Amino acid sequence: MGAAAAGAAARARRRVSRLTVLTRVELVAAPGPGGGARLTTNRAEGILNARRTGPAEVHLVGTGAGPLGGDAVEVDVVVERGARLSLRGVAATLSMPDRSGRPARLDLRLRVAEGGHLDVALEPLVAVRGSDLHAVTTVDVEQGGALDLTEVVVLGRWREAPGRWRGTLRADLAGAPWLRQSVALGPGAPSWDALDAPRVLVSRLRSPAALAALAAPVGPSGPATTTGPAGRTAGCAAALPLSGGGELAQALGPDLLAARRDLAALDGSGSGTARFRSTETRGTLTG
Repeated sequence: MGAAAAGAAARARRRVSRLTVLTRVELVAAPGPGGGARLTTNRAEGILNARRTGPAEVHLVGTGAGPLGGDAVEVDVVVERGARLSLRGVAATLSMPDRSGRPARLDLRLRVAEGGHLDVALEPLVAVRGSDLHAVTTVDVEQGGALDLTEVVVLGRWREAPGRWRGTLRADLAGAPWLRQSVALGPGAPSWDALDAPRVLVSRLRSPAALAALAAPVGPSGPATTTGPAGRTAGCAAALPLSGGGELAQALGPDLLAARRDLAALDGSGSGTARFRSTETRGTLTG
């Protein structure tokens, strides 16, 4: 490559790097009056803002489009001993492509101290056509900490071809490995079938303390619920007990309604039926 061509390539790389958006959100919750949360840290920059909407509730609000290809989003949440916090979203997040075809990255890092309680249920992440997103969720829960984490991924908008989404989950409980899972969905993923593939993944992870706090009876309601030594199923949803305690429940469905309905049926609060559709997932349950 000549000097002129090399210089042009370097300038192009610099132009691309200037277009990259880095978004950071940092929340630290300490015990507050009346069972609420005192936010000792509440910082946000980039395409997300964090707004307090209740005594122990924070909503993430989008202030810009994205993430686009090449962007990075980092969300860090710490719940200290004895504190409670609910993290919610206002609207769906759209993962969109850029001209370079670079993947975007979303890092969600959650830490819950002993006696703390963190409930995370954001709005769906939509992988639009041509997008590529790698989502990494890192969880560290101390013994006696309660975590209720729900993540929703939708492949493509209404009647749109799906984008690509890759998810990595690394969870530790009481200082030991608890769950390791890797999931790939969309074009280019292993065993992906564009004609008969799920379009929605709903994943819910609950720690032992979170399950104990719910203490809700589990029984059939709506889709037939099957319980066995390895867990229970309902339609396109399945719940698996983890060897370290707690539970991972996931639904892979043709649409968001079916996935949420069958996941709710695992808890005895759903209705209707949905055919199970599978795709390849790779993961290990440890504890």
